[in-house]
Amino acid sequence: MILSHLSTRVTNFIVNGDGLERLEFLLRFLLAWKKRPDCLTKMAYGWCSDFFKPAGSGAPFQTQRQDIATGRINPKFLPPELYPSSRIGIENAFGYVGPLCDLIRSGNASHHIRERPQEWATFRRQKPLLFMILKVGFRLASPGTDLRLDHTPHCDLVFKHAFSSGNDEVIADAVCAWMMDKGHMLADSCVHYLADMLADSCVHYLAERMAKGPPFSPRLQQICVSLIKRMVHYTVFKPETIYLLNRLNLGMDDMSDRILWASLLVRVICSPAGFRDLSIHYWHLMEELPHLDFPIARAMELARLLEKAEDWEKLEAWMVVAWRVHWRRLEEPTRLEILECLKQVTLKHLRRRPSALPRFEAIPRLEGRWPGHYTALEDICTQVQAEQLPLEPPPP
Repeated sequence: MILSHLSTRVTNFIVNGDGLERLEFLLRFLLAWKKRPDCLTKMAYGWCSDFFKPAGSGAPFQTQRQDIATGRINPKFLPPELYPSSRIGIENAFGYVGPLCDLIRSGNASHHIRERPQEWATFRRQKPLLFMILKVGFRLASPGTDLRLDHTPHCDLVFKHAFSSGNDEVIADAVCAWMMDKGHMLADSCVHYLADMLADSCVHYLAERMAKGPPFSPRLQQICVSLIKRMVHYTVFKPETIYLLNRLNLGMDDMSDRILWASLLVRVICSPAGFRDLSIHYWHLMEELPHLDFPIARAMELARLLEKAEDWEKLEAWMVVAWRVHWRRLEEPTRLEILECLKQVTLKHLRRRPSALPRFEAIPRLEGRWPGHYTALEDICTQVQAEQLPLEPPPP
């Protein structure tokens, strides 16, 4: 009851633009509260959007909210072409809610929530309070916590200003808010595509920040890792995500859930941008991650592409991964066909780069594998070893 009354007062302070000195005092008091409850996090999210609601209303701006979490999307804020379940329609949405969206233009896009130039001078004085509220709500929160936050189109402006703040802690607060909102991260049919798009937009801003400034602060780095983990079900990764992964330069210590990271990196590598641009560092990390269960036929397709591109270092790392993939689901004829392809590529590569022989010899034998699987690899290694031995001089 007390917090509910407090929330109403804060909203009135922000929307009416008076009593801001008292608001700052109150926010400092809340920041000193070390065990802030989840309900305060939800209130703070609403307070942030209040900065962009009509001035002088004295109460929250009433509008139908874009409720991504339940799939009820108000056409006032989302154009009709986003409703089809096809990926093409969703890709077009970047012009509306992604990094390409111009949130302050005054053209014919009536569904945008626009900043009001006549109030900009006032908001510049209020912006530190916006960042303080983000700190109240999300500085102590765990990005792994899922809350049903009340996301409105006004919140997009909150993220815009947070990402342009130049302060890693403010940016980390915003990313934390983005991830904690089930509406942003939900994965379900058509809504799944929209959630993907919103997450890609967040990654875009982070990639821009990393390109323009020094390395991320430790907290922002950790939250970025959590954000990328949420993308484990993606099948296509955009260049910004690959760029961010490369710059983060994650190691095994950053990958607490190694099965999840193994699955994620395979999906990254199998996407066009990841196959082309992912740092070799991650290809080598794949060798240390748990054995996977993904289509071995796709693995051989990528091996052929790497061979054609003459990218021998990536090919070597990928072939080590391919030998370790689970083959349990393959029927006998398919196994024989793929094994033959795997043998050919491996033999050709080892003849070209015999220095890689110890890596293939060290691939462990695991229970439950097809018996002919590792016997074939042993035969290849033995054959290459024999070919490398110097010829004995003919007898006198």
